Amino acid sequence: MLKVIGVYLFFVLSLYAEASVAKRTLSEGWTFESAETGSVLPVRVGENLVSQGYKTPIQGTYRIEIEYPEAVPGYTQGVYLDRIQSVDQVYWNGVWIGETGSLDPYRPDWFRPRLYPIPTDLIRAGKNILEVRVACRETRLLCGMFRSVPKIGDYDSIKEDLIYEDLFQVVIAVLFLGIFVQQAIAYLLNRYSDASLFLALSAIIFVGWRGALLNKIHYMGFSFELVERVFYVCQTLFPSFLFLFVYSMFERRLGIVAKSILGGDFILSILQMLGFDPDTRILLVYGWEILLGLKIPVLIGVLASQFRKSAEATLVLLGALFAAVLGLTDIAIDLLTGKNEFFSQYGLLVFLFSGIMGISVQNARARSDLKRLNDSLETLVQSRTQELEKQYKILNEEFLVAGGLQSRLIPGLDGQIGGLSVNSVYVPMEKIGGDYFDFHDYGDGQVQFLLCDVAGHGISAALIASMLKISFLELAPKHPEPAELLASLNSRMVPVVEKNFITAVAALFDTKTGQISYSLAGHPAPILMRDPLSVPVFLEGRGPILGWRKEIRLGTWRQELRKGDRFFFYTDGITEALNSGREMFGEGRLLDLLRDSFDRSPRNLNEMILSSLREFAGIRLPDDVTYFAVDVI
Repeated sequence: MLKVIGVYLFFVLSLYAEASVAKRTLSEGWTFESAETGSVLPVRVGENLVSQGYKTPIQGTYRIEIEYPEAVPGYTQGVYLDRIQSVDQVYWNGVWIGETGSLDPYRPDWFRPRLYPIPTDLIRAGKNILEVRVACRETRLLCGMFRSVPKIGDYDSIKEDLIYEDLFQVVIAVLFLGIFVQQAIAYLLNRYSDASLFLALSAIIFVGWRGALLNKIHYMGFSFELVERVFYVCQTLFPSFLFLFVYSMFERRLGIVAKSILGGDFILSILQMLGFDPDTRILLVYGWEILLGLKIPVLIGVLASQFRKSAEATLVLLGALFAAVLGLTDIAIDLLTGKNEFFSQYGLLVFLFSGIMGISVQNARARSDLKRLNDSLETLVQSRTQELEKQYKILNEEFLVAGGLQSRLIPGLDGQIGGLSVNSVYVPMEKIGGDYFDFHDYGDGQVQFLLCDVAGHGISAALIASMLKISFLELAPKHPEPAELLASLNSRMVPVVEKNFITAVAALFDTKTGQISYSLAGHPAPILMRDPLSVPVFLEGRGPILGWRKEIRLGTWRQELRKGDRFFFYTDGITEALNSGREMFGEGRLLDLLRDSFDRSPRNLNEMILSSLREFAGIRLPDDVTYFAVDVI
């Protein structure tokens, strides 16, 4: 193992030694000739011209003598000048070898790195002259070659250095891109988590911000203006979304100060999309730095308020403090030297990771709380279920008792009454129902039948049906006239009925006089069948429902009775029964059954109707079903 490590170290050191020979820095021996004064003075590179006594606008020429041995290199040489503010033209031994930007007309490209190849045939053994003509008309830029010390040497080797430099930035960008993908997926899976959304937006905007600085970007044909605008827009928006992330993570509402800061950021980002000269952009950057400085105490205040409440607040606070220190360091270096070292990107990376860890801790606690609540809920549900089952059992038993009582209140007609053959069917939807029918035998061939349908189902309808029973027993002996009977029932029901209105039909059969008198209160008319060959017909008549208002006007209709006549009384539970296709049983099917079964006895007829109804609508009928047949014998 030690041998492997030794070989690896030897290989790395060999490459480093080879790279050192392949290129060298040009830190000493520079002069600068001012175009305004013509003076030629020694100058330091890696330090801006303004700090060395020159005033903007500046135009002039850097110059340095470079010694080459008698053996001129056989491979292409190159010179790397980093980023110059703002325009340059480069000459080797008086021959132009490259430029960035334009002197006439003036067009600054102060963002782009400068790497120029030196043709081998231009290199002389001995002294060579490198001249870099620069121009800087921006009053807020520091001008010159100051971001780093120029390098000269093997062109490919220097180019590889730039690739390695880009590779480091790409690694950081990929990390942020991974954060974007992870948080975007988290937001899509959990739409109410705004913290994940803002963290994802912060990450992807960071990629745009740092991607604009890659050396490779400046050699891919993108316009300088586009790269410049992308850089500044992303730089302006990035901390804004981090700001929103912290607020959303701890569910804090934005105050006036926070809204004002964010509003300033978004205004600056819109302005950075426009075409400005470098001086104006620098002013906008100053404004952004002021807003960035204002964000720091606001964010720390939010995090400090949550510091003792949650572990995620501690994580995010530490990340924010780290990012704040490096961000302020970057601002200070930029203001003092113009060299932005971009330390803040490392702080922001730590901040984002602390945010991810904070969200993870928050989610873990939420899952734990959810599990605890779920266990508690399951226990509570189990307890409530047992209690409900007990109450249901009691209620079911009470329903059974109530259903038994109601069935005894409703007579089961089957046989002869006063010269009539009668059979009835009563099938409530629940154990108790809202349909009610009864009869009263006056003697001497007179029998009064009553059929009622109370709106609704269940207990309330059954109670009203019970009240109808009591009222009928009292009123029927006094009111043989059907219309009077229904009017008296209405007077009794109005004070107690709210929304359970009642339809009813009362019919008095008088076999001695051979006549039926009947009255309708919103109820389906009875059906009359004379013989097997005739078509069943609905009797005429209509009237208002009961329980609606106290004063109602009801009519009485009369029909001659003949031996062999069959009268059929029913509630709408038959005709309005639905099958699985939402089709109603309807009056047509009922009339067909009555016509085809005329020769059957009332009992057989009713059994056949109930069987057909269940076959059509199912075993469980959707409404109370009540009907009876009366044959004149």
